[in-house]
Amino acid sequence: MSAAPPILAVDLGTQSLRLAAVEADGARSWTWSCPVSTTTRGGISEQASADWDTGLRDGLAEAERAGVRPAAVAAAGPLAGWVPLDADGRALGPAVMYFDGRSAQDLARLASIEGPREDGLRPTIADVVPQLMRLRREEPETAARMVSFLDATGFLVRRLAGTATLDAYTALRRPTDEVAGRLQLDLSCLGRTVAVGEPVGTLRPELAARLGGGRIPVIAATFDSKCAYIAGGIREAGEALDISGTVTSFGLVANRRIVDPSRRIYSVPLGAKWLVRGSMGGTGSILEWARSTLFGTEVDGLDLLASGSPPGARGVTFLPFHSGVRAPNWRPDARGVVLGLSLDTSRADLARAMFEGFAFGLRHIADTMGEHDLTVRSVRLAGGLARSEFLSKLKADVLGCSVDRPADHELTTLGLAVIAHTAIGHFSDTTAAARTLVRVADRIEPGERCADLEAAYRRYLQAVEAHAPPLGSMPT
Repeated sequence: MSAAPPILAVDLGTQSLRLAAVEADGARSWTWSCPVSTTTRGGISEQASADWDTGLRDGLAEAERAGVRPAAVAAAGPLAGWVPLDADGRALGPAVMYFDGRSAQDLARLASIEGPREDGLRPTIADVVPQLMRLRREEPETAARMVSFLDATGFLVRRLAGTATLDAYTALRRPTDEVAGRLQLDLSCLGRTVAVGEPVGTLRPELAARLGGGRIPVIAATFDSKCAYIAGGIREAGEALDISGTVTSFGLVANRRIVDPSRRIYSVPLGAKWLVRGSMGGTGSILEWARSTLFGTEVDGLDLLASGSPPGARGVTFLPFHSGVRAPNWRPDARGVVLGLSLDTSRADLARAMFEGFAFGLRHIADTMGEHDLTVRSVRLAGGLARSEFLSKLKADVLGCSVDRPADHELTTLGLAVIAHTAIGHFSDTTAAARTLVRVADRIEPGERCADLEAAYRRYLQAVEAHAPPLGSMPT
């Protein structure tokens, strides 16, 4: 199997752009990365798409020097990252990222027209329609010049293959033609909707020349967390994947589609089954904030610090709502809270309360799923926070189930490999590919139920109800 040519994975995250040559046995024969930075001021969150171009150009140049000869290329970006492009594919402005709040009023207008969707999906400020509406409202000249409006994944595909596309999972959030008509939106700017694993073209000749020449297929993927779900190896009901990087995405396999009347959680297809989803507004981003602002230590040092406080953090409760609340309460206006401080509260108590807030937020989502008779039986971890042994053990204890940590926590890159290797025939399907490419390094079993930890979770729920009560069925 390893004799097959590698695929080239292009993985754009919120903090870095990573390129990797991934063999058909999951090994990375070459890797490269460069940092990307997000500009955040007030409610604005943007990245310079020109930096994406520069990073992609530099990465392909390094691949050329390393002699990478891929059989195919696949790319993924973070959810959102919407960029307006002119007829020549030039960016007309920066990429608007996931946390950007300028489309809040446009989201409210969309919600008032669309009403509750039959599929249970709740529109968010990061969705394409609120972003299009905001662009048209705030930058009418740019909107008039725009030919394509692409998310981060579509932007990368446009650069690689020269074609405008929207992946099928992101397209689930497109409104009906009737709603688009009432909003006077022409959604042809989103490009052609493509299935995951579909060849969307070949690598542009000037880029292919760097990688051995010939016709190198570009394979459609999807946004970063969905790629990770595809690679995660969760296939049976009760199996869950927790992807914790800048934000946390949590998905549980179910045998049936779940439609929550209050739209606290939602379902998307996962092969023949369904993936019931919820997410948290910030985890890794909050960890980085705490590291630099509160503790002045490296992230690895926070594990050791937090371990010096007992379960329950001696009464300190932390709500990780710095970027608002997503599932299940959906309050984009909420902000972070620390409760229970006293004169003898230590740095260790604060650190442990922060980690407990992450784990409790995850359990809050899982408990909401439990209202629909769904049980989390096991969890796999992915993303940068999977490296934290302390947090991984805490999640096992709080959720009350085993937690598996993969040998390679960057499941987005492996998801791209799963998709592309399957598309070019190296595997019969993505399930077989995931079994080969993704391996579990260790399993963490939960400890005995801890009364102090349970009491801390109840305090967390009370604090959430007080500071960020459910938004209701319609967002504002």
